[in-house]
Amino acid sequence: MKKHLLSIAACLSVSLIFSACSKEKSAPPAAPEKPAPVAADIRAKGERSLEKGVAFLLSKQLPDGSWLRDPAVTALVCTALHESGTEEQAERVADAVEKGRLIILDKVQNDGSFMGSEPNYINYTTATCLYALAVINHPNDTEIMRKARHFLIDLQLDEDNAKNPTAKSDPFHGGIGYGSGGPTRPDLSNTQLALEALYVTEHLDTEVGGGTPEDAAKAKLAWENAIGFLKNVQNIPDGTDETWVVPAETDLTNDGGFIYRPDQSKASDKHEEESLRSYGSMTYAGLKSMIYAKLDKDDYRVKAATEWARRNYTLDENPGMGPEGHYYYLMTFAKAHAALGKDTIQTIDNDIRDWREDVINKLAGTQKEDGHWVNDINGRWMEGMSELVTAYSLIALELAMKE
Repeated sequence: MKKHLLSIAACLSVSLIFSACSKEKSAPPAAPEKPAPVAADIRAKGERSLEKGVAFLLSKQLPDGSWLRDPAVTALVCTALHESGTEEQAERVADAVEKGRLIILDKVQNDGSFMGSEPNYINYTTATCLYALAVINHPNDTEIMRKARHFLIDLQLDEDNAKNPTAKSDPFHGGIGYGSGGPTRPDLSNTQLALEALYVTEHLDTEVGGGTPEDAAKAKLAWENAIGFLKNVQNIPDGTDETWVVPAETDLTNDGGFIYRPDQSKASDKHEEESLRSYGSMTYAGLKSMIYAKLDKDDYRVKAATEWARRNYTLDENPGMGPEGHYYYLMTFAKAHAALGKDTIQTIDNDIRDWREDVINKLAGTQKEDGHWVNDINGRWMEGMSELVTAYSLIALELAMKE
């Protein structure tokens, strides 16, 4: 697998997860405010795209119940399919998701992790599988999910990390990498994926959800540490506090956007020198992670990222990366805006955009006749793989159409 294969990052919005949860079970945190309905003609367009995309993914499930014989890809597709499709597709979808769930469960390890075809990417696989199980919300999976979230928390680099204790002064402190420390240095892509899985299962460590006070305290500290890491991958000046605002004219390291790691931006790969340029997919990953971490929407860090998104609003490419990671960007774009809970954005040109309609129109316009999506221009980060890109696209569509 490649680095961004499971950057699903990963996944449906928090509100989609909550709608799948039974009222008899402990409730996760409250969802964002209910969005305004999408215009009828746009909704109809989105529903047609969803139906075709669901049919394509159903046709690609292998006889063993997996997609591409990988638990993480299977988990991503199950996340996209759950409670999607038409009434006529419902039975087939339910059957496909249940078969996928069994594939996921078959990869559970004794330490709570999930092992895929790439053992070095254990955070990606575990977070993706945990997220899917939270979406499916089968009553038999509670303890498996609780153990998996504890495994993810233990991957975080902090003073107590058994394999790689990290001081608070370390810029990587509070982040999560591909594996368990050492050469797998934390990055925002891995961290946001783990944080999303932790967020939708946070109720499992509460007293109501069957957790212990010790578990709750450890989870709270993990979020506090994560906030520190998020600041270290956001392009804001050193020493910034709540009085700082994005200046009218920004530079590459003073614009409120996010980068991949404290010492690296994927957007600078095409430049001779490392410039730590902000770019779209990581900025939206950082934005939604700050909201999951319960930073107030008026917090200067959240406002700075929101301002970057406003200045760089587009669905035609991954800002700063062009066509690279375009569909991963569209999914993360939709998740971040769903978490923000605002339907419209005023762009730098003072154009008022409805992000939901823009997502539906963009994806309906790039879908292939048989229902799949693929990045025809640049296949970096596995975006030449139709199953993966179709799952990304369905997730973004579902978020855009959620009422």
